[in-house]
Amino acid sequence: MEENRFYHSENLELKHVVELGAQTHIHATKVLRLKVGDQFALFNGDGFDYVAKVIEVSKHKTSVEIIDKYEVNHESPLKITLAQGLAAGDKMDWIIQKAVELGVHAIQPLLTERSIIKLDQERTDKKLEHWKTVAISACEQTGRSVVPAILSPLHLNQWLSKEILTTDNLKLILTPSKAQNINHLNKPSNSIVFMVGPEGGFSEKEMALATNHAFIPVNFGQRILRTETAPIVALSILQNLWGDFA
Repeated sequence: MEENRFYHSENLELKHVVELGAQTHIHATKVLRLKVGDQFALFNGDGFDYVAKVIEVSKHKTSVEIIDKYEVNHESPLKITLAQGLAAGDKMDWIIQKAVELGVHAIQPLLTERSIIKLDQERTDKKLEHWKTVAISACEQTGRSVVPAILSPLHLNQWLSKEILTTDNLKLILTPSKAQNINHLNKPSNSIVFMVGPEGGFSEKEMALATNHAFIPVNFGQRILRTETAPIVALSILQNLWGDFA
């Protein structure tokens, strides 16, 4: 594997010459000081890393030739969708970054009764684009060649009405109340959907709605975790129980 990896959103093919994106160009030339003849990896989310060789560097652009490709499988066998109540400030960035590092398959931001952050369409589009960038950066760092899906935020009841159509997933919802310990669950035969509330947690109405949609209330023990801590702990436990941490 090449030490330096960059995401490239366009198609990549052997022996083709491509021009790096503006931000990648700046990082490659100004930070890493790459020059003609140097090599690094590009990925576009198709499951491969592409070896790129610098063939031209100027003030405004860097051109590379794709000289090799190899399949990269750093994906967990456990397909986990994290349904995360929107958290304020930079907490969502932290959650997305660490969830990607821990092998999450997809992230569904949820608008809930106790979500502090409120989004109109313009802010939603900007946030979604930013979160995708955070996920891509985490993939660059971890060596993942498949970028997890960061889905558009939905109101919890709207999302649950869609989620009821999938009946074969193990559906879990985190609660500080009396619930089943996550370590006592049986290994799922399919994917996992894990719901985590925002700063104030889920309301009683939301908890009831989720359980009516076959979500199993779970916890980790006696302590109540912050919204940005809970998904990281959950993903770590699930990967250790049934994923690629085992």
